[in-house]
Amino acid sequence: MTSVAVAILDRDDWAANTDIIVVADAKRRRLTWVPRDLWSPLLNDRINAAFRQGGGARLLEALGQLGFPCDSVLCLRRAATEAALAGADVTVPVERSQAFWYPLWPTEPIENGRKLVEFRAPGERLQGERIHQWIGARHAVAGDGSDLMRLARQRTLLLALLRQGVDFGQLLRDPDLVRMFGPDSRATLAQVDETWAMRVFADVLPETIDGKHVLVRANTLQRLLHRLRLSVRHRVGTILGR
Repeated sequence: MTSVAVAILDRDDWAANTDIIVVADAKRRRLTWVPRDLWSPLLNDRINAAFRQGGGARLLEALGQLGFPCDSVLCLRRAATEAALAGADVTVPVERSQAFWYPLWPTEPIENGRKLVEFRAPGERLQGERIHQWIGARHAVAGDGSDLMRLARQRTLLLALLRQGVDFGQLLRDPDLVRMFGPDSRATLAQVDETWAMRVFADVLPETIDGKHVLVRANTLQRLLHRLRLSVRHRVGTILGR
């Protein structure tokens, strides 16, 4: 087996959307975080709706169309990750201090209430709910709150946990919280260690489709034009004193 898509649901319910999608490519020894807001023409929705629409088969099909071919899917309910991280105690580096609005409880919509969470340089010790804040916080108090920042923090956390020697086999202990589609992926995932390359797929641009704020794949020219528009807008705002 070459590539496995690991998906984690955003709620402890098989009918939920996937909150995290990571493609493990054993041939390249590389993990790629796929933004959950990436638009899928196949689904006419974000990629995070694929598993809810049609399980592992649908997620494989949608990922393949977007350029992430995989052989199998391993999907975990939220309770599986919560159980595996329950006793974790890890310190992660923080390049620059950041502040976010976060739900009063991790599984509640932020519209039902929010609290301030901060990650301060040069590092943070994460335990309990603090781990889930690190994984999920995306509503920046000031500046850009892109989901890509959240994925970068997840990459940082995973690397720290791998270096610490955390047993990720705990994720699979309760068969009711795990679903697999395609060839058994456990042997492939067991190869993952701190020497693997880890990247966030960031070749995307923000777009609004059917009233939804999403991300779309972008080629090099589109990215350059987008950056140019942002630069011109910034300069015009500076000249006008905005």
